[in-house]
Amino acid sequence: MTEHGGHPVTGIGDLLWPAANFVPFAALLVYYLRGPVREFFRTRSTRIRDALEAGQQARRAAEKLRAELEQEVRNLPALRDRLRASLRATAEHEAEVLLAAGREAALRIREDAKLVGAQEVSAARQALRDEVIEEVVRQSVALLRDAIRPEDQERFVREFVTTAGAAR
Repeated sequence: MTEHGGHPVTGIGDLLWPAANFVPFAALLVYYLRGPVREFFRTRSTRIRDALEAGQQARRAAEKLRAELEQEVRNLPALRDRLRASLRATAEHEAEVLLAAGREAALRIREDAKLVGAQEVSAARQALRDEVIEEVVRQSVALLRDAIRPEDQERFVREFVTTAGAAR
């Protein structure tokens, strides 16, 4: 049936046939897909629950980490002061050790220098004695050569021969 302008007129039958087709189709879908759909939503709800739990655990871990970081940030000045004090104490200890080692080295050097100086003085004295003795002998020989006359030499030889003969 058509009305004025060529549009078809719809009746109750046009509504019943699609509804009659849809109801068995929906019943078949519900009958065959009820288990898989229920399982799908059960699995999905489990995954969502697990994801929410993991998210809450991650949030708690992040909050704990943030609290630890905040605590460490609050403790940074004290840590810096402790480190500075520790470094200062270590440096002072090392300075004391180095100064003690320097004092010991200086003492050894002084003692070695005294010993070497004493040896040098002794060697210089001995060398001076030897030079003085050589000079005295040289001058004595020169004086004796000038002072001894030939008759003194003859008398010395006679006295020597007499003394040598008496000693036998």
